[in-house]
Amino acid sequence: MGKWIRRLIIIACVIALIPNIYSFFSSLTNGLPEGIKEKVNNGDAVLIDLDKKINLENDEISFKHLVVAEDETSLIFEVRTNESGWSFPENALELRDKQGNTYRGTGGSSSGHTWGRYAINQYEPLKADVETLVVEFDWFDRMFQTEFSLDQGGL
Repeated sequence: MGKWIRRLIIIACVIALIPNIYSFFSSLTNGLPEGIKEKVNNGDAVLIDLDKKINLENDEISFKHLVVAEDETSLIFEVRTNESGWSFPENALELRDKQGNTYRGTGGSSSGHTWGRYAINQYEPLKADVETLVVEFDWFDRMFQTEFSLDQGGL
């Protein structure tokens, strides 16, 4: 009888873990969200691969893509935190260009995974003559700045 109870408990635990298992394996191939993918495929947006990693003390921020459309600009990145009690504030990322224009954040989303977070920040549309974007982060005693060229996207 005890053997069957143990087996039932194991089966119940495996069933309870199915969403986590699915999330883990689906995050390994984290692609673009369907709405953004559709905009890029329709030609309504330009996808620029960034592929740049920034180390911020114990954390790693991986900038994946920049999606430039007429109505908004989306910055897609991953955050892998290694410090307990610290949560990277995605809304603290500022976007500006070399001409001094600052682009206000209009929204964003993030999803938590076992390895960290996958985030998308939306900003105002870019000006027509922008060639280089600067991403700045300044949060208390933590800060960084990095630049991205828009030439690769054919803008």
